[in-house]
Amino acid sequence: MTKKISIGVTGFSRSGKTVFIGSLIQALLTSDAWSERKGQGPLARFSPVERGQFISAQVKSDLNTDLPQFPFRKVRESLVGSSSKWPTATEGISRIVVEVEFSPRKSFIKRPRKMQIELIDFPGEWLIDLPMLDLSYEEWSRNMLAAAECGARKEWVLKYFDHVDAIGIGAAFDEEVAEDLADLWREYLQVSIDSGYVLNQPGRLLRPDALRNSPILRLVPLPERLAGSGLWVGMEARFKDYKSKVIKPFYKKHFSKIDRQIVLIDLLRAIQLGEPVFNEMTESLSETLKSFNYGKGGGLSWLVGGATSHVLFAATKCDHVTRGDRANIEQTMRRMLSHLDDQNELRASSLKHEVMAISSIKVTEDRKTTKPPVREVLFGLPKGAAQPNQYDPGGVPLDFPPHWGEVDFEFYEFQPMHELMTDALYEGFPAINLGRVLEFLIGDDFA
Repeated sequence: MTKKISIGVTGFSRSGKTVFIGSLIQALLTSDAWSERKGQGPLARFSPVERGQFISAQVKSDLNTDLPQFPFRKVRESLVGSSSKWPTATEGISRIVVEVEFSPRKSFIKRPRKMQIELIDFPGEWLIDLPMLDLSYEEWSRNMLAAAECGARKEWVLKYFDHVDAIGIGAAFDEEVAEDLADLWREYLQVSIDSGYVLNQPGRLLRPDALRNSPILRLVPLPERLAGSGLWVGMEARFKDYKSKVIKPFYKKHFSKIDRQIVLIDLLRAIQLGEPVFNEMTESLSETLKSFNYGKGGGLSWLVGGATSHVLFAATKCDHVTRGDRANIEQTMRRMLSHLDDQNELRASSLKHEVMAISSIKVTEDRKTTKPPVREVLFGLPKGAAQPNQYDPGGVPLDFPPHWGEVDFEFYEFQPMHELMTDALYEGFPAINLGRVLEFLIGDDFA
């Protein structure tokens, strides 16, 4: 009987979900290239490969043919083509199944066995909606409008506020009015997410997928002065519909079947963007995790059951810091998780949990300066640069939260260099800790 394991892959915008899934699949497909070079390659430290158990892998495109499939081949072609570039991010939920063949480690029957690994990709913008389940429309409106009036956000939301200010307290609910408000709120959320902010609700307004143009997405927060108006009553009803018809069905349908979960976090970019973005990311993650308790009394325990046994939090793009700083990223992530889950509720609710720093595709080379003082630097091609060169990104702060006046770190948006991608079709993409990720998520299942 073929064993089946589903792995949920999520993370806030630009955390690298598409690249992670593409690199992981390619590593499995090309694992035989490293059979004679133990401890090397993208799947180094993945025990089935290290022990010689792993035989082969194959993408099963004939499964789930009625569901959106992760565009693996397009992702790979984008990276290995003559002008290598990051692939277009996936917009909605998608999935892909990889069937692996392996030799069991402990068995009297030595014939090969098969395992189907289903990777389920869903937007972090949908994840950010989870805390809405515990709020009333009045509470949600108050929270969203208060956040919109802080820092840089207050400049981006002006058009929306101007439009709302012109609405009288006796306004009736009308779909045209709701659509105009939703368009302005979406514009504001899009600028916010492009600038690194993550608390953008409703998330489906940004990533509608099959709900594009649906009236249920014409949902916006309103000021308390409009409470009791027809517009408020209609919007309050829509808020309830959004929770019952959008948020709950999605998580009930998909998360009840997820066995393992990886949450990708773009920690480095958040540090680069500064204190407001960093604080909002950590606070949003904290609120999300309070709901996302795996089956032991959390807000979603009635939705997800106890199926999810392994939870991994991964700080992505660790190739964007020097080699000596990569352990620091992991340590910072560990401190962040301890801070966010200070009552150990999430960690106690999962059978296994872990924190790692990873690079799904390593697009830099580790080098050292030739003149004293000798120090580690990165060789890579930042966004907008004509040619690759050496760069010193500075150091990653170890403290959590960081002492912002002392942060000396530069996040270069390194792009894939064609010369580093040429062998990926045969050997997989160069990566950091991808094998460790698989070992944590499914290593035990090959025993």
